[in-house]
Amino acid sequence: MILFRLGLTAPGRLTNLGRSHCLAAPAPSTHEEFAIRASRHGSLRYRGAYAAPEQPIRPLCRTPTTSRAALAAPLPRHEADDGLLERVVAAPKESRTGAGDGTTRNPRINSRARVPAAAGNGPDARYEFRAAAEWAEFGAVIDLAYGGHPHSPAHSAVVGALFEPKRSLVACYGGRPCATFAGYALEMTLPGGPVPVAGIGYVAVAPPHRRRGLMRELLRRALTALHEERGEPVAVLHSTEPGIYGRFGFGLASQAVELSVPPEARAFTHEPDGDGLTPEVLSPEDASAAVAAVYDACLPERPGMLRRDAAWQRRAVEDEPASRHGAGRLLCLVASGPGGEPRGYALYRMRPAWQRSRPRYELTVRELFARDAAAYAFVWRALLDTDLTGTVRAQTRPVDDPLLALLDDPRSAAPTLRDQLYARAVDLDRALTARTYSAPVDVVLEVSDAMCPWNAGRWQLTADADGFAECTRTGAAADLALTAREVGAVLLGGGSLVQLAQAGRVTELRPGALRAASAAFRHDPAPFCPMAF
Repeated sequence: MILFRLGLTAPGRLTNLGRSHCLAAPAPSTHEEFAIRASRHGSLRYRGAYAAPEQPIRPLCRTPTTSRAALAAPLPRHEADDGLLERVVAAPKESRTGAGDGTTRNPRINSRARVPAAAGNGPDARYEFRAAAEWAEFGAVIDLAYGGHPHSPAHSAVVGALFEPKRSLVACYGGRPCATFAGYALEMTLPGGPVPVAGIGYVAVAPPHRRRGLMRELLRRALTALHEERGEPVAVLHSTEPGIYGRFGFGLASQAVELSVPPEARAFTHEPDGDGLTPEVLSPEDASAAVAAVYDACLPERPGMLRRDAAWQRRAVEDEPASRHGAGRLLCLVASGPGGEPRGYALYRMRPAWQRSRPRYELTVRELFARDAAAYAFVWRALLDTDLTGTVRAQTRPVDDPLLALLDDPRSAAPTLRDQLYARAVDLDRALTARTYSAPVDVVLEVSDAMCPWNAGRWQLTADADGFAECTRTGAAADLALTAREVGAVLLGGGSLVQLAQAGRVTELRPGALRAASAAFRHDPAPFCPMAF
């Protein structure tokens, strides 16, 4: 067994250490090595060795005969899972093989042994899959999967209130949960209006059980059940790592930008007149009614927006002290009209900072919505003019956030693009007809979908001038060829079929079909999901 501790790293330092763990893989081979990479971006690599009692434990160390390229080379990943733990099997020192690129690599790093799997490349038959009984079953798995950082009782109460046991799954080994899948019945805005969607969260595999197909099997079972029961036509999720879910047919459906406005770049292209608006700073609890009213008014405007009931509203304004990282409590700025009606709000917090005896607090915006352009500009102006403030950061904003057009110097806000929501069609025909289209279109799509084979084949999508569509199977010649992942990327109107084709991910089989379909799928404004689930 191995005693270890996981932490997030930055160059030259180790931070956020969790508690120590003992890693004992079920039924290990005679000699196994476990390589744990605590961060893709950091410099820390921990390597330990498991040995049977008759063998001495031999630590893995870098020797003069091991090339820098061999140590830096990425470890291959099992197609069924992702995580921090890589399982490798030691080979004799002399049996070295070429990597195919002119280099010689240490077989200790490059040799792999597949974990025994059931027929069809599924998990070992010793794993049991069942519906989750309660949220508490998820705790130990998520704790281990994220490096020993357990949820606090307060946070567990918030997420536990959202838990839907009948939609959630666990994989068990020896009667104990070792992998989790949480499902949610959500209502999300798609182009055309709110639509029921299947939310997916807390997909986690405990470290000793990774690379065994558990994630794939959990997703396969959930998607199959949705298909057979004629459940929600679209599945959506947020991903801890962007490279995980593409192989399961999920496409990048929305993106977000992080903005950081320094004091010298606060000027607007034009200053708002205020229109009789007045600001007030309240606690999120006291502002809950105003927040809900403004958010609900904005809900139909953007694809990706989630309808929030009382439980999801509590999740949106959750204020865990451990998550403040030196900042103060969560505050809510509400902008109200002359009659007292709320027109806009911002959830934010401030972290104290001083430079040469001058206050340079960092103000971080969690969420900001407004009913109209005047209220939107008013709320941003109030935040940027907050006393003691230096830099104002907005960690998650739409890619077409009006603030980028409102700032006179958007370059200094340093917009940083990141992935956000991932989506896939559960049933392709129902998913494509659940939304509207920006232009008339008549196109035959040839779709491949290994995860949901019932979606594979040719589909004729026809949308009229009002945006309403029909989608049926056809034997006609295909106009575009793509996979389920590309369909997911354009479901919410954010992805571009032209861009995907230029990347070699969509094939145009009939000239002119690509641009016509791309224009029909696009939506303005861009999709955006303000909260994780």
